[in-house]
Amino acid sequence: MPTGIKPRVNEAREFLEIAKDFKDPKEILREALSNCWDAGASKATIKFSLLPCPGSKRKKIRVEIIDNGDGMSADPRGDGKPSEVESFFNLGDSYKHYGSIGSKGHGTKIYYKSLGITLDSWKDGHRVHAETEVPPWEELLRGKVPTYRYEKTLEAGQGTHIVVDGFQAKHNEFSSLDELIPYLRWFTVLGSFGQYFNSPRRMDVALKPLESSSPVTLPYGFEFPPEQTDLAQGADSICKLFGPKRILCGVTEEGNEVYVDIIGALLGENHRGIVPHTYTHMGLWLCKDYIRVERSNEILEAVLKGQYYYRSLLIFANCQQFDLTANRNNVRTEQEYDLAIEGIKTFCAELWKDEFVEAFFASKKNDEETKRDEEKAREHAERQAKWQQTRKERLNLYKGRANLPTASVKRAPVKEPRNEAETGLLLQAMISSGHPGVDFVIGEYNATNGVDLIIEQTDKDMDMLKWAELVYSLDRLYQWPHPPEGYHCIICYQLGAVKEVQDFLDGQTGKLVPKSVKGKYTLLVGSDSIDIYVLRELLIAAASKPM
Repeated sequence: MPTGIKPRVNEAREFLEIAKDFKDPKEILREALSNCWDAGASKATIKFSLLPCPGSKRKKIRVEIIDNGDGMSADPRGDGKPSEVESFFNLGDSYKHYGSIGSKGHGTKIYYKSLGITLDSWKDGHRVHAETEVPPWEELLRGKVPTYRYEKTLEAGQGTHIVVDGFQAKHNEFSSLDELIPYLRWFTVLGSFGQYFNSPRRMDVALKPLESSSPVTLPYGFEFPPEQTDLAQGADSICKLFGPKRILCGVTEEGNEVYVDIIGALLGENHRGIVPHTYTHMGLWLCKDYIRVERSNEILEAVLKGQYYYRSLLIFANCQQFDLTANRNNVRTEQEYDLAIEGIKTFCAELWKDEFVEAFFASKKNDEETKRDEEKAREHAERQAKWQQTRKERLNLYKGRANLPTASVKRAPVKEPRNEAETGLLLQAMISSGHPGVDFVIGEYNATNGVDLIIEQTDKDMDMLKWAELVYSLDRLYQWPHPPEGYHCIICYQLGAVKEVQDFLDGQTGKLVPKSVKGKYTLLVGSDSIDIYVLRELLIAAASKPM
């Protein structure tokens, strides 16, 4: 039986999977700044540039990362451990102290999503120059681990200069400061809140996006707004801090004490500009190295017995014993995690019982009810004003319309019709007054079931029922998808822009022929002959006759 068999690791696939885990291209900012911080740098600069891509009209992204930290050595550490430069290129081969974000040796693997990586680093009077020998991303996609080379020379200097050439990302990801600052301030060491726990270190960060000509220095560190606890000024103006506080959460089975550094604030709406977005950034954050890693509002919901209180709370819980996933976007659930969460829950429960917190949410509820009432009153006032304006406009339009020539029609509308319904009112008034131009009566009217009217008419001493269509202007018939079919007559107020001979939309031709009585026409369409009544012309004809 074979024994001592050692499982094989597919190195290229592991490299590829770790690099793919970094879904957001902006994570290169987080990894770069964390490495600068771990190197003890007091200043870091990141530059993004667009350069021509050889053999193509496309342009590639070039990322430069420069810091004044301790630098990297090419000398082996001893005990068979690789040099710092080798650890930079290796996977899972970091020798940073346990508990730091960079201790897994995964972060710089995001650099492999590129056409090439170049490193220059100065330490102990020497300069190390290293560069990949093949395009890293292409090589990994082919199932091979990309190789690199380096050389060591005597040269005084300080810090590290890394170039990631042809980084795989869309140009708009790094186009402007407005695109990058929210991420930098929230998910990188630039937004550290360590000063609340007596961390004296700072690191100036300068950034040059693609659209900028030179780097811009950004302020370091996250700060809560100044406290304002006067509820008389309204809940929206409140800022009440809780902590900073260090909590001993328990001891692991191995005897390791688990601590959480926690600080939080109760924030009214006026102070929520310190987060990129209320609904996606307020609440409880699990942190490491005082950098926000994962929002965990389900913990708040369990303690506060509600889903929406998180919108008023911003709590950072930092535990150096949190074990992060490979892409550093989530916290693993280990024994240290479970202990830390219990300590965080205790803190949140105490905060929830605080008298000021209770008074705040009571005040907030009153403020929201007042706002709703004020909003309802405002909306009602706006509706009233709009209603009054609409009526005023209608009256003005009505007054401006021409009067009907209705001397021969009793109790007819005063103004000329503007639509089919008003045309129908005029028609009925003419019928009721016995107008000589209208030789029928309305039997049935239905504007939603095909033909508008059934009319009763005596033709050659015979009582007949006919189909009739009512329109405001005859020219609108020519906008129908097909000519009128099966109609005996059409009643309109005016002809409109109708030609004597005019085509319908389907290509058939209609010919309008005047009758001997002014205001009456015949419309010939194919084999159909349709009577046309033009009410305006009938009224004018009747008004012009001598009494």
